[in-house]
Amino acid sequence: MKSYRVICHMAMSLDGKIDGNYLGATGFEYFSKEYENIHEKYNPKAWICGRVTFEKDITYGKQIDLSKYPDTFIPREDFIADTSATAYAIAIDPSGKLGWEQGTIAEDYEDRQGEHIITVLSEIVSNQYLAHLRAIGISYIFAGKSKKLDLTLALDKISQYFNINEFMLEGGGYINGSFLSAGLVDELSLILVPMIEGTSNSVSLFEYGENIFQPVVGFSLEKVEPLENNGLWLIYKSNFQ
Repeated sequence: MKSYRVICHMAMSLDGKIDGNYLGATGFEYFSKEYENIHEKYNPKAWICGRVTFEKDITYGKQIDLSKYPDTFIPREDFIADTSATAYAIAIDPSGKLGWEQGTIAEDYEDRQGEHIITVLSEIVSNQYLAHLRAIGISYIFAGKSKKLDLTLALDKISQYFNINEFMLEGGGYINGSFLSAGLVDELSLILVPMIEGTSNSVSLFEYGENIFQPVVGFSLEKVEPLENNGLWLIYKSNFQ
Protein backbone atom coordinates (compact mmCIF):
# COMPACT_ATOMS: atom_id res chain seq x y z
CA MET A 1 0.00 0.00 0.00
CA LYS A 2 1.32 3.44 -0.93
CA SER A 3 2.23 5.83 1.85
CA TYR A 4 1.17 9.03 0.08
CA ARG A 5 -1.86 10.74 -1.45
CA VAL A 6 -2.22 12.27 -4.90
CA ILE A 7 -4.63 15.20 -5.31
CA CYS A 8 -5.45 16.25 -8.87
CA HIS A 9 -5.98 20.01 -8.70
CA MET A 10 -7.31 21.62 -11.88
CA ALA A 11 -9.47 24.43 -13.25
CA MET A 12 -11.83 23.42 -16.03
CA SER A 13 -14.65 24.80 -18.15
CA LEU A 14 -18.24 23.59 -17.91
CA ASP A 15 -17.55 21.21 -20.78
CA GLY A 16 -14.54 19.67 -19.04
CA LYS A 17 -11.73 21.45 -20.89
CA ILE A 18 -8.52 22.47 -19.13
CA ASP A 19 -7.11 24.50 -21.99
CA GLY A 20 -8.39 26.55 -24.90
CA ASN A 21 -9.50 30.07 -25.72
CA TYR A 22 -11.46 30.52 -22.50
CA LEU A 23 -8.19 30.75 -20.54
CA GLY A 24 -7.66 34.16 -22.10
CA ALA A 25 -11.25 35.33 -21.81
CA THR A 26 -12.37 38.30 -19.75
CA GLY A 27 -13.12 37.07 -16.26
CA PHE A 28 -10.79 34.06 -16.21
CA GLU A 29 -8.05 35.94 -14.34
CA TYR A 30 -10.05 35.62 -11.10
CA PHE A 31 -10.14 31.83 -11.45
CA SER A 32 -6.44 31.70 -12.23
CA LYS A 33 -5.69 33.50 -8.98
CA GLU A 34 -8.17 31.34 -7.08
CA TYR A 35 -6.41 28.27 -8.47
CA GLU A 36 -3.17 29.40 -6.82
CA ASN A 37 -5.01 30.33 -3.61
CA ILE A 38 -6.44 26.83 -3.32
CA HIS A 39 -3.06 25.32 -4.15
CA GLU A 40 -1.70 27.26 -1.16
CA LYS A 41 -4.55 26.05 1.05
CA TYR A 42 -3.38 22.50 0.47
CA ASN A 43 0.19 23.70 1.08
CA PRO A 44 1.66 20.75 -0.84
CA LYS A 45 5.29 19.81 -0.49
CA ALA A 46 5.33 18.65 -4.11
CA TRP A 47 3.39 19.27 -7.32
CA ILE A 48 3.54 17.42 -10.64
CA CYS A 49 3.14 18.43 -14.28
CA GLY A 50 4.13 16.87 -17.58
CA ARG A 51 6.73 18.04 -20.07
CA VAL A 52 4.25 19.96 -22.24
CA THR A 53 2.96 22.05 -19.32
CA PHE A 54 6.44 22.83 -18.01
CA GLU A 55 7.64 23.71 -21.51
CA LYS A 56 4.72 26.07 -22.02
CA ASP A 57 4.66 27.79 -18.62
CA ILE A 58 8.13 27.40 -17.07
CA THR A 59 10.95 26.77 -19.57
CA TYR A 60 9.21 28.50 -22.52
CA GLY A 61 10.54 26.07 -25.10
CA LYS A 62 14.21 26.84 -24.39
CA GLN A 63 16.76 24.45 -25.90
CA ILE A 64 19.93 23.68 -23.98
CA ASP A 65 23.27 23.49 -25.80
CA LEU A 66 24.54 20.11 -24.63
CA SER A 67 27.65 20.14 -26.83
CA LYS A 68 29.75 21.50 -23.96
CA TYR A 69 29.26 18.24 -22.08
CA PRO A 70 31.26 15.13 -23.08
CA ASP A 71 29.21 12.14 -24.15
CA THR A 72 30.63 10.02 -21.35
CA PHE A 73 28.47 7.26 -19.93
CA ILE A 74 26.65 8.20 -16.73
CA PRO A 75 25.10 5.26 -14.83
CA ARG A 76 21.30 5.26 -14.88
CA GLU A 77 21.08 5.80 -11.15
CA ASP A 78 18.93 8.34 -9.33
CA PHE A 79 20.61 11.65 -8.52
CA ILE A 80 19.43 13.56 -5.45
CA ALA A 81 20.58 17.17 -5.26
CA ASP A 82 18.50 18.63 -2.41
CA THR A 83 16.42 16.89 0.27
CA SER A 84 15.92 19.95 2.47
CA ALA A 85 13.84 22.16 0.16
CA THR A 86 10.54 23.47 1.46
CA ALA A 87 8.74 22.45 -1.76
CA TYR A 88 9.39 20.49 -4.96
CA ALA A 89 8.32 20.85 -8.59
CA ILE A 90 8.20 17.43 -10.30
CA ALA A 91 8.46 17.21 -14.10
CA ILE A 92 7.48 14.04 -15.97
CA ASP A 93 9.95 14.16 -18.88
CA PRO A 94 10.81 10.64 -20.13
CA SER A 95 13.18 11.67 -22.93
CA GLY A 96 14.86 14.60 -21.18
CA LYS A 97 13.71 17.49 -23.39
CA LEU A 98 13.02 20.33 -20.97
CA GLY A 99 15.43 23.25 -21.22
CA TRP A 100 16.20 23.82 -17.56
CA GLU A 101 18.69 26.59 -16.74
CA GLN A 102 18.77 26.28 -12.96
CA GLY A 103 17.84 23.84 -10.22
CA THR A 104 14.85 25.76 -8.89
CA ILE A 105 11.73 27.43 -10.31
CA ALA A 106 12.76 30.86 -11.57
CA GLU A 107 11.49 34.24 -10.41
CA ASP A 108 9.10 34.72 -13.33
CA TYR A 109 6.79 32.16 -11.67
CA GLU A 110 6.50 34.21 -8.51
CA ASP A 111 4.00 31.96 -6.71
CA ARG A 112 6.41 29.00 -6.80
CA GLN A 113 9.79 30.67 -7.10
CA GLY A 114 12.69 28.81 -5.51
CA GLU A 115 11.08 25.37 -5.40
CA HIS A 116 13.55 22.57 -6.11
CA ILE A 117 13.09 20.73 -9.41
CA ILE A 118 12.88 16.95 -9.64
CA THR A 119 12.62 15.43 -13.10
CA VAL A 120 11.38 11.90 -13.80
CA LEU A 121 13.25 10.26 -16.67
CA SER A 122 13.51 7.05 -18.63
CA GLU A 123 16.82 5.33 -19.26
CA ILE A 124 16.84 6.47 -22.91
CA VAL A 125 17.86 9.99 -21.87
CA SER A 126 21.26 11.11 -23.14
CA ASN A 127 24.45 11.19 -21.06
CA GLN A 128 24.92 14.86 -21.90
CA TYR A 129 21.47 15.76 -20.62
CA LEU A 130 22.20 13.98 -17.34
CA ALA A 131 25.50 15.86 -17.07
CA HIS A 132 23.60 19.13 -17.55
CA LEU A 133 21.08 18.30 -14.82
CA ARG A 134 23.89 17.45 -12.43
CA ALA A 135 25.74 20.66 -13.27
CA ILE A 136 22.79 22.91 -12.45
CA GLY A 137 21.64 20.92 -9.40
CA ILE A 138 18.41 19.30 -10.57
CA SER A 139 17.44 16.01 -8.92
CA TYR A 140 16.42 13.21 -11.26
CA ILE A 141 15.01 9.74 -10.83
CA PHE A 142 14.55 6.91 -13.30
CA ALA A 143 11.19 5.18 -13.68
CA GLY A 144 11.50 3.04 -16.78
CA LYS A 145 13.69 1.84 -19.61
CA SER A 146 11.48 3.42 -22.31
CA LYS A 147 9.19 6.43 -22.71
CA LYS A 148 6.43 4.52 -20.93
CA LEU A 149 7.18 5.29 -17.30
CA ASP A 150 6.18 3.40 -14.16
CA LEU A 151 4.53 6.28 -12.34
CA THR A 152 3.97 4.26 -9.18
CA LEU A 153 7.69 3.53 -9.01
CA ALA A 154 8.42 7.22 -9.59
CA LEU A 155 6.24 8.39 -6.71
CA ASP A 156 7.41 5.59 -4.44
CA LYS A 157 11.00 6.73 -4.95
CA ILE A 158 10.29 10.44 -4.60
CA SER A 159 8.19 9.88 -1.48
CA GLN A 160 11.04 7.95 0.10
CA TYR A 161 13.93 10.20 -0.99
CA PHE A 162 12.28 13.51 -0.14
CA ASN A 163 9.89 12.50 2.67
CA ILE A 164 6.78 13.51 0.74
CA ASN A 165 3.37 12.11 1.69
CA GLU A 166 1.13 14.31 -0.47
CA PHE A 167 1.45 15.26 -4.14
CA MET A 168 -0.55 17.79 -6.15
CA LEU A 169 -1.09 16.60 -9.72
CA GLU A 170 -1.69 19.65 -11.91
CA GLY A 171 -1.99 18.51 -15.52
CA GLY A 172 -2.07 18.51 -18.49
CA GLY A 173 -4.71 16.07 -19.50
CA TYR A 174 -2.51 13.20 -20.70
CA ILE A 175 -0.41 13.20 -17.54
CA ASN A 176 -3.60 13.32 -15.47
CA GLY A 177 -4.95 10.38 -17.49
CA SER A 178 -1.77 8.38 -16.99
CA PHE A 179 -1.89 8.85 -13.23
CA LEU A 180 -5.58 7.95 -13.11
CA SER A 181 -4.96 4.82 -15.20
CA ALA A 182 -2.22 3.82 -12.76
CA GLY A 183 -4.68 4.06 -9.86
CA LEU A 184 -2.78 6.91 -8.25
CA VAL A 185 -5.41 9.67 -8.01
CA ASP A 186 -6.95 9.79 -4.53
CA GLU A 187 -8.73 13.13 -4.67
CA LEU A 188 -9.98 15.68 -7.20
CA SER A 189 -9.89 19.41 -6.45
CA LEU A 190 -11.76 21.05 -9.32
CA ILE A 191 -12.42 24.72 -9.95
CA LEU A 192 -15.45 24.82 -12.23
CA VAL A 193 -15.25 27.92 -14.42
CA PRO A 194 -18.67 29.07 -15.74
CA MET A 195 -17.53 29.19 -19.36
CA ILE A 196 -17.87 26.88 -22.36
CA GLU A 197 -14.75 26.18 -24.42
CA GLY A 198 -16.45 24.26 -27.21
CA THR A 199 -13.42 23.61 -29.42
CA SER A 200 -13.01 19.91 -30.15
CA ASN A 201 -9.21 19.90 -30.04
CA SER A 202 -8.96 21.37 -26.52
CA VAL A 203 -7.63 18.96 -23.91
CA SER A 204 -10.02 17.57 -21.31
CA LEU A 205 -9.37 16.96 -17.61
CA PHE A 206 -8.30 13.37 -18.33
CA GLU A 207 -6.97 12.21 -21.70
CA TYR A 208 -5.54 8.84 -22.71
CA GLY A 209 -2.86 8.00 -25.25
CA GLU A 210 -2.63 4.92 -27.39
CA ASN A 211 -2.51 1.54 -25.66
CA ILE A 212 -3.70 2.94 -22.33
CA PHE A 213 -6.56 0.99 -20.83
CA GLN A 214 -8.76 3.08 -18.57
CA PRO A 215 -11.10 1.23 -16.22
CA VAL A 216 -14.09 3.12 -14.84
CA VAL A 217 -13.04 5.08 -11.74
CA GLY A 218 -15.67 6.25 -9.26
CA PHE A 219 -15.47 9.32 -7.01
CA SER A 220 -17.67 10.59 -4.18
CA LEU A 221 -18.49 14.27 -3.74
CA GLU A 222 -17.02 15.59 -0.49
CA LYS A 223 -17.37 19.36 -0.77
CA VAL A 224 -19.02 22.08 -2.85
CA GLU A 225 -17.92 25.65 -2.21
CA PRO A 226 -19.29 28.59 -4.22
CA LEU A 227 -16.70 30.97 -5.63
CA GLU A 228 -17.11 34.51 -6.87
CA ASN A 229 -18.16 35.10 -10.48
CA ASN A 230 -20.46 32.04 -10.45
CA GLY A 231 -17.68 29.48 -10.08
CA LEU A 232 -17.53 26.40 -7.87
CA TRP A 233 -14.80 24.54 -6.00
CA LEU A 234 -15.56 20.83 -5.97
CA ILE A 235 -13.73 18.15 -4.00
CA TYR A 236 -14.18 14.47 -4.83
CA LYS A 237 -12.58 11.49 -3.07
CA SER A 238 -11.77 8.27 -4.90
CA ASN A 239 -13.98 5.30 -4.04
CA PHE A 240 -10.95 3.00 -4.13
CA GLN A 241 -8.69 4.50 -1.48
